[in-house]
Amino acid sequence: METPTWLDKTKIKITLDARPILASGEHPLQRVMEECAALQPGDIYEIITPFPPMPMIEKLTALGFENHVEPGDNGLFHTYFRR
Repeated sequence: METPTWLDKTKIKITLDARPILASGEHPLQRVMEECAALQPGDIYEIITPFPPMPMIEKLTALGFENHVEPGDNGLFHTYFRR
């Protein structure tokens, strides 16, 4: 998948590595929703997960956020949301 033109990594305001949250049996969805809601237009949120977070992508897309998923090293996925 081609990187979208809006994905300027210098505009990442929050990065969340969700692996510890997931390993504890919790889900980061509520936290991500709250933190994304506080972003200013053009700001980017990055979440790192061991899988593409499809329910999160669907919820934030429905709220008007753009998204992009990049496979990273060690089977990780970097998902970016832009307000």
